[in-house]
Amino acid sequence: MLTGSAELANELKTLRKGRGLQTARLTDQVGPLLLQLCGAAGTENTAAIRDRLSERLRILSDRLPEDLRLAVTIALGLHPDTKQPFLQDRVQFLADLQKRDVRTIRRRMDEGFDLLAEMATKPDETAVRGSGLDWYIDRVEAILRMDKPSPVCFERRRIVAERDGLDQIQVMFTLPRDQHRAADEHDLYAELSFGATLLATDRKSDNRFDFQLGLPEPLATGDRHEYGMRWGVPPNQPMRTHYVFFPDRRCDEFRLRIRFDRDRRPSTVWRVTEVFHREIDDNRPTDDLLTIDKAGEINLLFRDLRPGHGYGAQWLPD
Repeated sequence: MLTGSAELANELKTLRKGRGLQTARLTDQVGPLLLQLCGAAGTENTAAIRDRLSERLRILSDRLPEDLRLAVTIALGLHPDTKQPFLQDRVQFLADLQKRDVRTIRRRMDEGFDLLAEMATKPDETAVRGSGLDWYIDRVEAILRMDKPSPVCFERRRIVAERDGLDQIQVMFTLPRDQHRAADEHDLYAELSFGATLLATDRKSDNRFDFQLGLPEPLATGDRHEYGMRWGVPPNQPMRTHYVFFPDRRCDEFRLRIRFDRDRRPSTVWRVTEVFHREIDDNRPTDDLLTIDKAGEINLLFRDLRPGHGYGAQWLPD
């Protein structure tokens, strides 16, 4: 369990010196609480620690108010527009950007670090990290192809073990039946692309499919592992007009790309964030409308997902 809000804030304030997260000797500036925060053991190389820490701090900073989020990411060198080699230059950059004096910017940076450390060490945050479910999801990347004769989804997941000896996991996929084809056959096919073997398939209900996967090697606590699956709908079987991911455990990041047929684009597409199953059934557009690009695609990113809530996209046919 991560404890010590003031100590973590001090480690963050040390990390911001020089080039921040972009410093060449990063391990000299990263304290033990920051290593614990990103799940690193301290034996990883500098690049691995930089990637893990950058990812975790981005997720946490997204919860901050906008002015503090900007102050924290610029101070640490996480912001794409900050490549200055010294903290004082980044402070001046933000002062010029927001038309504030340097002392105000420094106060905001300190306030942002204090609040970020408080969020990282409060009980509900660590409780999610220690879910008691053996493993959690670090990242999900899904590509849904709606421009094929039948919908197909390519999914890549990175999981993190929360106990030693983890050698199997169970994943669930729900495929709601088309309401206008209630009497027709309703099925789903799945195959492993890499990183695991399919041990068993259990159809829990008409809509829910559970898959037992075997990992290549047992994982130790904190180990990360990637695997890929391909999901598909049989030919001529219609699919409901949404793709929504409902994590059943902690999930830090979900990236979704949907590629529509450019000759049969939906009339309306909207983003779905933190909804319940019943809200999906309403199929009513929200104000968070999405624009399909010239390739016929939409791209979405969600961070720090709440278990039991849905994230993704819905659309209305043309």
